[in-house]
Amino acid sequence: MSLNRRFFVFAALLLCCSFVFAIPGVESKVDFPGTFVYYRDYTYEDETYIGFLQYDAGTYALRYFSPQAKKGAKTIELYITCDTTKDTVEMTGEKIVGEITQVDVETLNYLHDLFYELSARRKALTSKFDASIRSTEEYPQFGGEVQINYEPYIPMFGLRSILSKDKQPLFKLAYIGILNEGSEFTNFCGLLNPQNVEAQSISIKKYAKSKKVAVETYEFALDDQWQSDGSPSAVQTWWLNNSENEPIAMISPYFVNFPPEEKNAVEQLKLISLISQSDSCIDFDSLAISENAKRIQISAKMNQPDKVVHSITTFYKISETEYFALAFSADEQVYSKNERYFKKIIDSAKAKAR
Repeated sequence: MSLNRRFFVFAALLLCCSFVFAIPGVESKVDFPGTFVYYRDYTYEDETYIGFLQYDAGTYALRYFSPQAKKGAKTIELYITCDTTKDTVEMTGEKIVGEITQVDVETLNYLHDLFYELSARRKALTSKFDASIRSTEEYPQFGGEVQINYEPYIPMFGLRSILSKDKQPLFKLAYIGILNEGSEFTNFCGLLNPQNVEAQSISIKKYAKSKKVAVETYEFALDDQWQSDGSPSAVQTWWLNNSENEPIAMISPYFVNFPPEEKNAVEQLKLISLISQSDSCIDFDSLAISENAKRIQISAKMNQPDKVVHSITTFYKISETEYFALAFSADEQVYSKNERYFKKIIDSAKAKAR
């Protein structure tokens, strides 16, 4: 089995982009060029997703995807440009990819309305959007009074979910991605539901003693059940294998450095940890983020075609713009049966004594 190693890959990819784009009138904290989001739209009878992609300061893509749609197109892609000199959405052009029929005009109008309305509501939060917000609002498109949940680390609109008055999901975050070889906006084909998941009967020896593993200015404790891949210390990964010598858990340390002028490092770290690749998707219902002045820890389950993986990334603050990160992933069944063992390793990271 292969475990997800997206943490180091995306940290290196995203942090080379120090510039930030935003929807009109919004000073965003996390949007990188090529970042996109998909939402499950529960207002449709059939399984339906709505996606938003930001190419640059004034160019966006919108996508409707309903794989089991009984009428109309199963997918509609719309590309729009906006006037970057305005602080509200003013479209200057659009292009529809593919053929649409009269049946699809309503869906096309719905995409327009969503983009305008969600942009306006995001703008209303102002640039002081620094923490989770739970807002009761009137939203006619979703039936009247709704609860809208916002998070500053979510791209585009900062939107986590829209719930009905009785707390039923209406519009809910399903996927965060970025354009690269492993994840393309138009390739999104719905959430993964792991099939034929094999039970992992793994017995991990609870060694009494561990050895310290040093990575530059930080260290953490591992016992000799873990095997290093032999890479240089800055990108080294340690693997825990089962009796068939297949990896069931991994740990990978790395350092994250932001430009000195960066003011939104914490929110960007969260976004980096929540970006998925095409062969996996985060179960956002399982997402847990804990933070204090010294560290940020992001934990979530990830669905893959044949398994569920539990991922935990911990960022230890070195300075305002520098962090030491310890990325951990394990088969969910293995993690749940050995949680205390793994948490002891994860929590063993600390700065080396000088």
